[in-house]
Amino acid sequence: MLSNKSEQLKSYISEDDDLRTWIQNFSRSLKMIPGGNVIHYPESFATGYGMVIEIQDGLSARLVDYTLNSDFSYQREPTKEFMLIIYIYIYQGCKRLKMTLNDKAIIESRDTDYSGLMLTNNATRQSLFVTKGSIVRGITIQLTEKWLKDNITSPKDLGILKEQDFFQSIIRPKYRRLLEDIFITKNNSPVPNLYLSTRVMHLADLFLEDILKNGLKGNLLPRSPKEMQQLLLIEEYLTEHFQEPFPSIDALAKIALMSPTKLKKSFKSAFGMSLFNYFQKNRMHKAKEWLQAGTHSVSDTGKILGYHNLSNFSVAFKKEFGVLPKHAQELT
Repeated sequence: MLSNKSEQLKSYISEDDDLRTWIQNFSRSLKMIPGGNVIHYPESFATGYGMVIEIQDGLSARLVDYTLNSDFSYQREPTKEFMLIIYIYIYQGCKRLKMTLNDKAIIESRDTDYSGLMLTNNATRQSLFVTKGSIVRGITIQLTEKWLKDNITSPKDLGILKEQDFFQSIIRPKYRRLLEDIFITKNNSPVPNLYLSTRVMHLADLFLEDILKNGLKGNLLPRSPKEMQQLLLIEEYLTEHFQEPFPSIDALAKIALMSPTKLKKSFKSAFGMSLFNYFQKNRMHKAKEWLQAGTHSVSDTGKILGYHNLSNFSVAFKKEFGVLPKHAQELT
């Protein structure tokens, strides 16, 4: 149900068994006529949309992209039949963001952006509070027990997934690029649902492969939400300053308010690679994006990224993708 606790606060309590039921009930709560798989939110609530796509029997996803026009709290009550839930979300411009799992705070931040990937299941109680003005983009993937049994070869792996109430990780570059495909790149596909479905399937495949190969410890997150926000600040800095030379570790440590040693260790544990490798990988993928779009020539791309010697750029690009920049169009 959706209720006004004050003029600015709205809340929704979900007891929905699946995403198809959620979109029907949430539409009714917004006083909209249920129907179809997309909700274009009323301005009193948010600017943007939510949609549900059923990809396979037992595999569905919810995609949301909106800016809140009121504070909003969401609570998901436990339901009976087992369902694995993967959340991949980016929050921007939040004055306050709080998420709890079984009444325990797992994210609590103020005046900062947050992005993260989380695994849980429908037997847990989840809550979220986000303030007015926040930009929310994200995907919820739900997998039924039958789908997991049909697609995961090892009963041991299935058992591990069923027993894990909570797993959290940082959104690494390979996930972030798929999110950009879904939410930022203009979808001109003549089969838009297929375009979205294949990218959501790829996200699910990447995530399940990662955790079943590396274990549910995966990338080790900081112990405190504050330290996690510090790492996300560094990740944002490296991503946005890709046209500049790699900054010194000491300079990054001052931004993060950490010692250089702690920053290097914590960043590698969380992101699975060193600060420089993360910076370089992002630069090469930006180069690939420009070259495939045809907006920049090879020489211009190298110059923009600060390469005075074009051969050095070619070596770096080939190291990342296995081909020279002039063959970028061959890459998928």
